[in-house]
Amino acid sequence: MSDKVWTTTIMFDENYRVFELSFPGLFNYPEFNKLNKMGASAEEKEKKNEMTQKSIEIIKRYHKAEKLDLANVPTILYAHGFSKTVKLPSFFRTQDGFVIVTEACANVLKQFRLGESVLYPLSFFDIQLNEPVNAQTYYFFNIVELKSYLCPEYCTQELDKRSYTKHEGYQLFSLYHADYADYAIAVEKEVLACDVDLWQDPELNHSIFMSDELKKALDEAQLSDAWQLFLCDLK
Repeated sequence: MSDKVWTTTIMFDENYRVFELSFPGLFNYPEFNKLNKMGASAEEKEKKNEMTQKSIEIIKRYHKAEKLDLANVPTILYAHGFSKTVKLPSFFRTQDGFVIVTEACANVLKQFRLGESVLYPLSFFDIQLNEPVNAQTYYFFNIVELKSYLCPEYCTQELDKRSYTKHEGYQLFSLYHADYADYAIAVEKEVLACDVDLWQDPELNHSIFMSDELKKALDEAQLSDAWQLFLCDLK
């Protein structure tokens, strides 16, 4: 068994992409996009506000690691005037913080213990040009596995204690993405016996943790760079 565990955050600037998603039965992005215009009527503005609130609810649920109902999972990733020649990284986030991975990355992840976390396939559509961006498949990653191993008292001094909580019963901390480094995040050594290979910690905002076995597989597939993974300090 390896004695290494890795961590990253979804908040790295390099991972940010201005893409959108629809959630069937909850939020229709093409409809919302049509309402997002100058000179909208009072009725259209009210409808847009309603849809904005619904979108906020979905975002909150996702970042609380809640599992989406199958009927509501997204199937299309939307772009606006996106170049067909641009190669996307293996791991990135939309502006709302939804994690997306490439098909090659998803194929590696599927070989490991994801627990209740699920990868859902997405087509890629340019809503401005009204045509597919490409024929590739991407995956929406609904990460729902929460494991509490964080040792805040041993983490970098840059770790920030938040004044609010996200998960009941857990204090919330955050670390600015530029402060991530090897051994900046400390976790209990019991993490080595974790029963999944990828998870989030309820005490560390926007965090992702990964087993060494999964990290090595991503390395071998030349897909790990986009994840910007750092070694944890085991206590």
